[in-house]
Amino acid sequence: MTDMTGKRIDWLKNGLVASVCSLAVAFAVSPSAYAKAADDDAKQVVSEAVDRTLAALDDAEISTTEADTILELVDVDRVAQFALGNHWDNLSESQKPEYIAAFRTFANNQLQDHLSGFSQAEVAIEDVQARGSDDAIVQTIVTTDDDRQTVSWRLYGSGDWKIVDIEVQNVWFAIEQRAQFDAILDENGGDLDALIAEIAS
Repeated sequence: MTDMTGKRIDWLKNGLVASVCSLAVAFAVSPSAYAKAADDDAKQVVSEAVDRTLAALDDAEISTTEADTILELVDVDRVAQFALGNHWDNLSESQKPEYIAAFRTFANNQLQDHLSGFSQAEVAIEDVQARGSDDAIVQTIVTTDDDRQTVSWRLYGSGDWKIVDIEVQNVWFAIEQRAQFDAILDENGGDLDALIAEIAS
């Protein structure tokens, strides 16, 4: 009886040690595996954004509907709040959805106006810079007949990556939009309704 109990205890100990060792190996491998998967996911979102943009530009211009399709890959709410900065806290609860809707219209117009440079371009993903578990920058090289430049895409997410900013020629557009909105508010004495009306047009 004692021998059987001893064997049973030894078996349980060995099984427990084996389980712990397996978990240790798993946790040792997982961080890099998760990082690689996150990099791939972030790159996939950028690749999809590029594909949608190039498809939309097949006729050399982007329609409102095509811009909305691209915006599906953008965290519009996050970008809208960032662009407004500290003024976001000054919005009433009824103004917030009005501002978000106006910003979506503004972003749609911006895409139509500023993505024409991608027409007939070749875009290659060059690198991914992880800035944390839910923050990454994907660098792409955009090549046209007469130009070659780096375009960086910043993404946030945890399993569901979304684009939050794009940098071209050392200008981050979300930061530029914040400066633009500050200027509009300065011109209108801080009137948030005036800002909402202007960007919604």
